[in-house]
Amino acid sequence: TIKSGIVKHPSSIAGWDTTTSISADEESIIMSRCRACCLPRGLEVYLREPIFFGGFALSLLYLNILSFGAIMTAYLVWRGMSYESIGILRGISSVIGLLGTVAYHISSKRHSLSYIGSWSISFQFTCLTICFASLYVIDDALSLFMLIFGVIASRIGLYVFDLSITQFMQLLIPEDIRGVTGGVQKSLNGFFDLTTYGLGLIFSNPDDFYILVATGYVSVGLAMCIYFWGIHHYKDALQNV
Repeated sequence: TIKSGIVKHPSSIAGWDTTTSISADEESIIMSRCRACCLPRGLEVYLREPIFFGGFALSLLYLNILSFGAIMTAYLVWRGMSYESIGILRGISSVIGLLGTVAYHISSKRHSLSYIGSWSISFQFTCLTICFASLYVIDDALSLFMLIFGVIASRIGLYVFDLSITQFMQLLIPEDIRGVTGGVQKSLNGFFDLTTYGLGLIFSNPDDFYILVATGYVSVGLAMCIYFWGIHHYKDALQNV
């Protein structure tokens, strides 16, 4: 509930003070901008939460095509890989991704959620840097190895960051609006995911694959910047998490 510019977030964890201070001026500015832009009510509620930056950063990751999805599979086939090899690599990628849940469990015992989100998004961006650099490697075998290695390794960062943002939302968003914010989050994820297929239609030539890689790389970099800005700007609200 909102009273006198203070948003109180109930928590089931005893001893935690999850009251986050959002000034009345900040709330008024956000609401006025939402009304001026004719934003839907659900989006207004979403933007009013101090963790919205993390959710938006997470949704930007869906703009990345560097996974063993349909677009990258088609590209790998064009590069000469067999479907059997791609299937094996997809299985390895899934297993490596599950290791992210283990990494999250270990990290959560030692560090705050803010720190976990920071290292995971940074790790993913570093792995995708390898993928991006592979586009400029002349040796075909080495280029393909760098691309596949970067994609598989990046799954750890993706899984950990997803879990950390989900945990943030469960702890900081009140139960009575959790469904609304969750619906907006799913919509943003779906929008950026759909955008990748639109880009795939526009840049359908395999020679233009570098454009799709660059788009995903930039989107993850932008997500990392937004997240770092958010944990600094809302550090008072996140200090107990």
